[in-house]
Amino acid sequence: MSKEFESVFFIEQLKRSDPFSMASDHFHETYEIYYLLAGERNYYINNLVYALRKGDLIFINKNELHRTTTKGRANHERVLINFQECFVQSTLDAYGVSFSFMKEPVLLLRPGAYEQGRLENILQAMLKEQKEQQTLQKPYLQTLLFQLLMEMGRIRETAREAIPPENNEKERKVYEIIDFLQAHYMEKLSLERLSDTFYISSTYLCRLFKQTTGFTIVEYLNYIRIKEAQTLLRNSTAKVTFIAEQTGFDSIAHFGRVFRQIAGRSPLQYRKQNR
Repeated sequence: MSKEFESVFFIEQLKRSDPFSMASDHFHETYEIYYLLAGERNYYINNLVYALRKGDLIFINKNELHRTTTKGRANHERVLINFQECFVQSTLDAYGVSFSFMKEPVLLLRPGAYEQGRLENILQAMLKEQKEQQTLQKPYLQTLLFQLLMEMGRIRETAREAIPPENNEKERKVYEIIDFLQAHYMEKLSLERLSDTFYISSTYLCRLFKQTTGFTIVEYLNYIRIKEAQTLLRNSTAKVTFIAEQTGFDSIAHFGRVFRQIAGRSPLQYRKQNR
């Protein structure tokens, strides 16, 4: 599979026997499907924590901040899919079909044994097709992805209720902090201000936030700011200096450095590629 093709559709099966947590939180302009074949994982998505167990499938929308970390035993095995909207849209249009969950930030499914078997058959067919590199590979994979999305839609329809994220006292406090960051990201935010706002020490604040989300406060705040900057770069003609100010950066140099670190390109390059 060429790198150009991998940019619109990518699938990978991976098994790990040692503890593994993603080194950094990230977001991207592709949809993500994560199926846990074995083990347990914590999945941090924006301000919520989802505990995954064997057979769970999680769907993450484009540009949603996320990271996976170790939970319980270190051993786990998963299948990961990333795909661009353009890869599946023509198939959806051809059948006049849309899936409401593709407009939501996240969907966690806990299928039964029979449903797990159907999902795993489709995933294994995808992996086999990717490996064998036969003719008409792209439409074949598009068809398999469409089948997978239909199975997900059916499982969701028959589920009694949505599977909630983790929710204890510490996590509720962190969710409050995240809501505050999202509402005030354009302002100058210091640990002292956050500590005073939430009546907890800055040391405990940092430890609690990292333990609960897997991110440092600075990491999370930078991702919020860059995500907002990307929206402004795509949807406005505002100058980069103005966008840097509007998203809470104290200098254009700092903005450019953080933007390149997260987005992998400069703000101007991003605007040119997404206009």
